[in-house]
Amino acid sequence: MPIMAIFIILLIKYSYHSFYMLFASHFLLLIGGGYVDIKIGAMSLIATLSIFFLILIRNIYQHISWKNSFNAMLLIYLLWLVFCVAEIMNPNNVQEAWDIAIPQYAVYPIVCAILVPVYIKKTRNIEYLLIIWSIFILIFAAKGYWQKNHGFNSRELYFLYVLGGAKTHFIWSGIRFFSFFSDAANFGVHMAMAATCYTISLFYIKNNWLKLYFVAVIIASIYGMGISGTRAAMAIPLGGLALFIILSYNWRIFLLGLIAFLSIFIFFRYTEIGDDNQYVHKMRTAFAPTEDASYMVRIENRKKIREYMANKPFGYGIGLGSKAERFKPKELIATPPDSWLVNVWTDTGIVGLIFFFILHITLFALCAWNLRFKINDNQLKGLLTAWLCVNAGFFIAAYANDVMQYPNSIILYTGFALCFAGPHIDKSIEK
Repeated sequence: MPIMAIFIILLIKYSYHSFYMLFASHFLLLIGGGYVDIKIGAMSLIATLSIFFLILIRNIYQHISWKNSFNAMLLIYLLWLVFCVAEIMNPNNVQEAWDIAIPQYAVYPIVCAILVPVYIKKTRNIEYLLIIWSIFILIFAAKGYWQKNHGFNSRELYFLYVLGGAKTHFIWSGIRFFSFFSDAANFGVHMAMAATCYTISLFYIKNNWLKLYFVAVIIASIYGMGISGTRAAMAIPLGGLALFIILSYNWRIFLLGLIAFLSIFIFFRYTEIGDDNQYVHKMRTAFAPTEDASYMVRIENRKKIREYMANKPFGYGIGLGSKAERFKPKELIATPPDSWLVNVWTDTGIVGLIFFFILHITLFALCAWNLRFKINDNQLKGLLTAWLCVNAGFFIAAYANDVMQYPNSIILYTGFALCFAGPHIDKSIEK
């Protein structure tokens, strides 16, 4: 108790670093969950809300300016929260499932929308976030390397052979490794997010030592992405690169980006180079989805889901799309969703899905507007563009897999919030 009291006092006193702690906590809990039983979702929510309330306590004796927190992102997610709260009235709602799902749906984006503009005030702060994230990327890649070369520990073997993970991780192309993550898809997508973000950031970071370090992080990210065997991960660099080309507004960058995009596409779609490598071969199948049996099964499953959803305009209830059988709802969807966006559809119905798309299209448009017209500093604009490109690729991957898992969400919502903090950072640079 004395140690906890001292920790809380220090946390309140030095809460101007609190967002870094919140950001890192999602990764630390994930790593801890690899060795001991931790309810990562519940603990992440507790850590997030605890830090948030400690900041409010600090505000009592040291004034914090919150004016930058009242931005369009906060309004967008408050509207989405209202819809999610209204879903409690869904006749099929199970409150326990709603409680578990709501942090990913609305709590984390609202917390990021409030805290990021308050605590990320300089380009240097964005670099600190990248450095913190990069440390964990290297740890995740090292863990994946260990699994590949030294095998799995007892907890991982339990997941594979008792919980049935082997069915999706021991496949025709070989073993899919998952590091500390819930599964290989989540691992591969997260590493693809990192590879995309650090590759774009590399061109805008001014410190040469940091550039060299980022090259190592990119290599580790690509390695982790490869050994995960996750085809959906390819959507992130390609989707991110496509948005980067659109947002570049520079003919040289536009041309280089277009050449890079076409080179990647042609390499995987129209050549057989590297086919003797199981990971390259697996990634290549993502560029010919109609020839892939698992993809065709997904298409058939979504046709069935469309039939089930015909009389469910507001869905089955939040948190009841996938793995809902443990909550024992009144109605259970016969064909569970296999991706995050389909999960949003089954949870909230066609009404919720349309609302979700409208809000996020608006969010991307406002972020792009800020980058184009409200930020003049080239380095700042480049770093924020990198993060927004990651988000664009993530939403494409979210159609193929259920990738809204820890710690992907904190990266996603931090990226959006940074784009709204950007104009204020730019003004401070000009001053």
